[in-house]
Amino acid sequence: MLCDNPVFLSHEMANRQKNCDVLVIGGGVAGICASVSAARGARTILVEKNDFPGGTAVIALHRFICGLYINGSEMPADTLNRGIVREISSALKRLTPEKTVLRMGRVYVLPFNTRDIVSVFRSLTEAEKQHLDLLYETHAVSVKTVRNTITSVTVCSRNGKFDIFPKVVADCSGSGVIIRMSGAWYNKTRFCQRQFAGYTFRVKGLKKVDDMTAVKVPYYLAQEAAKNNIPHYLKFTTFTQGDEADEGYCRLSIPPHENSEARNELAKSDALRVHHFLSQKVPSFRDSMIEEMSPEVADREGLRLRGKYTLTREDILDAEKFPDGIVKNAWPIELWNQEKGPCYHYPPSGDYYEIPLRCLKSENISNLCCAGRCISATHEATGSVRVMGTCMSVGEQAGREAAAMSDF
Repeated sequence: MLCDNPVFLSHEMANRQKNCDVLVIGGGVAGICASVSAARGARTILVEKNDFPGGTAVIALHRFICGLYINGSEMPADTLNRGIVREISSALKRLTPEKTVLRMGRVYVLPFNTRDIVSVFRSLTEAEKQHLDLLYETHAVSVKTVRNTITSVTVCSRNGKFDIFPKVVADCSGSGVIIRMSGAWYNKTRFCQRQFAGYTFRVKGLKKVDDMTAVKVPYYLAQEAAKNNIPHYLKFTTFTQGDEADEGYCRLSIPPHENSEARNELAKSDALRVHHFLSQKVPSFRDSMIEEMSPEVADREGLRLRGKYTLTREDILDAEKFPDGIVKNAWPIELWNQEKGPCYHYPPSGDYYEIPLRCLKSENISNLCCAGRCISATHEATGSVRVMGTCMSVGEQAGREAAAMSDF
């Protein structure tokens, strides 16, 4: 849908075995940063199932980059981490100067337009095209592992299946595709304890939207849930105003479900139900219409790599620093509990914790690292590391480490 001129392997090339130093699986915010970083030092291939970069940031209709800044009383002067995140945030500000750092409660975020971030990602990857091959509409289907080392990954594109022989693999898929298929050890939260997923729809035709609209939406939905007229999880719906005066975004909390297709259909049905109710109850919604829906539900957590170190809740709340700390993060532990809804636990104001390199490296597969929400962390710690800004920085470090590993 946002595909301008994606780069594909030709049919002839797709039928040949392909070698590379680094193979990155997943072209979301972590995967883009990982592939760009890796390509600055190694021959890299990026495999992405969609026909555009950005992954969940685009699919889930995200509007703010979280995890870029330190928290405190003063507006942050720059991003907490250097590197590619600063390239991205600077490029976004050039495209839309009016979108500046915004304080939301106790944290700071950077607003962005979807098309802007897709454009920035395209520019970043295009700049590295000499050492970076992009394979859109392609997904991994199997992995061959010999003596705890990944030797090949079979992928499927529009031109059929072919094998890639990487020296190192970086799993940035979000769902842990390579982690699962390679035999890497991982942990998974019990189904009943997993966080709500998110599902967003965009509304147009709103009238007289003010600060109280964001209060009225969950308030009236909570009343309806208390009467058992709607499922209880819909009371955790949030509302944010869009860029236009008549535009807004509603984000639903969706329970875990074993069948992703059934969950997507449930989410669409819930979105229609919520909008219908709001159009009757909230004056601002009376003549509105749904302009856009997320194509699928966006998970907040899934499997997590068993790395050489596991980041914990205590590490975050104690602002722990590590000898191999590679990414700084001040985002709170943000958990969307299935019964209580969102809850937040913050590192000390004005301070940050570090994510050690060991969290990115598999404990048992020698040439596998990862970035994104699948890094080695506990269920609680994942609630902090999974946000976009942090995933960008972790992705950059994963790509850098993968390129260094490929030299050996």
